[in-house]
Amino acid sequence: MTDLMISLRRSPRTLLERDGHPGPGPGKLGLVLARAGVGKTAVLTGIGVDALVSGEKVLHISIERTIDKVREWYDEKLVEMLKQNKKLEHLGSLQLTMERNRHIHTFVGQTVSVERIRQTLDLLRDAMEFVPAVIILDRTEYTELNPDSIAEFKAMAAEIGAELWMACRTHRDGPAASPGHLPPPADTFEDEVDVAFSLVPQDAKIRLHVIKDQDQMIDKDLNILLDPQTLLLVTGVAAKK
Repeated sequence: MTDLMISLRRSPRTLLERDGHPGPGPGKLGLVLARAGVGKTAVLTGIGVDALVSGEKVLHISIERTIDKVREWYDEKLVEMLKQNKKLEHLGSLQLTMERNRHIHTFVGQTVSVERIRQTLDLLRDAMEFVPAVIILDRTEYTELNPDSIAEFKAMAAEIGAELWMACRTHRDGPAASPGHLPPPADTFEDEVDVAFSLVPQDAKIRLHVIKDQDQMIDKDLNILLDPQTLLLVTGVAAKK
């Protein structure tokens, strides 16, 4: 990884480097929780970009958006990162690297299932020799999430040595999280979640909290904000007392 690629890494994965893995690890599930419109997709796309600049292959599966729309998110994220680092002259080469190492698959208007995603993985492996290290499953509020299906998704990822990232929509007027548990509806499959982050609106800002790490339920403000303009994570921003 070049110095430029290291400087571009801005995602929750950078907080999870352990056991030689740059993220939660093969067969592990990372979950991003937030209300609608708060920034789940922005964080998931940032995770995808982080993996790509780390030299890993990424499969981004969208339940609702088109391939062009998802590609646009990645390009916009990369442009903002390069602007921050004043390295826009590298845009073309990094876009080419991302295209070579990323596959976007959508299920717009279709029913998604573990079996259909497994078929996609088999096709990518056999036809393109493409085996992702990171699988991102976006817009999962349009799927039936339960402990059995989540366990199947994780097992599928483990078979190819990939980590899995998903989003979960919480609700402003829904029930609060019970002590020691993830907020609904994630509490129904929390035993399958290895690490969970929550996007918390506070004082016109969006703060990143870690709420589960391995078997430990916590609620720790990471002093990281999601910038609403650039949709990049900004570090070192303490919450007001």
